[in-house]
Amino acid sequence: MCESTLEFDACFHHEYNETIEDFGSQPEGFYYYFEGKRLPYTPDAILHYIDGTTKFHEYKPYSKTFDPVFRAKFVAKKEAARVFGTELILVTDKQIRVNPILNNLKLLHRYSGIYGVSDIQLELLQLIKKSGIIQLDDVAAEYELSIGETRSFLYSLMNKGLIKADLNQDDLTCNPSIWCNA
Repeated sequence: MCESTLEFDACFHHEYNETIEDFGSQPEGFYYYFEGKRLPYTPDAILHYIDGTTKFHEYKPYSKTFDPVFRAKFVAKKEAARVFGTELILVTDKQIRVNPILNNLKLLHRYSGIYGVSDIQLELLQLIKKSGIIQLDDVAAEYELSIGETRSFLYSLMNKGLIKADLNQDDLTCNPSIWCNA
């Protein structure tokens, strides 16, 4: 369970990151030492990567990272995590709340509950495979579908990993280029 909207937004990046096998919020914490005191700490997230590595994340607004006390405590937490055997990484809102990717990931998430692949989606997949790369509007025109229907069919396929778009550059609410997953 996420404790902040920043943590919630970070989860969208994790959900669609192909190098992350699993992730969770508020994992089991550990202790660190600061100014002679033993203090408890719970990372905001734990990420398990497909290469077998595990990392902790701490999410903070960029403006908070300039505080000298925060910085000193973070160094102590990072060292304690290293001793624990896991890297602790500071991730700021400037890294998480980047668009169009964050808005694209949120939009794709809306299509995550659609199961199966319909006949029309199979036809659209064939068109995309045959085309190599195609604009969403061109798919809609080819099948005489509304833009809304086309988005629904294609974004569901994208959510399943069957087709791709450049989520970093193309705004999915416009006319993205799409192609089949290799």
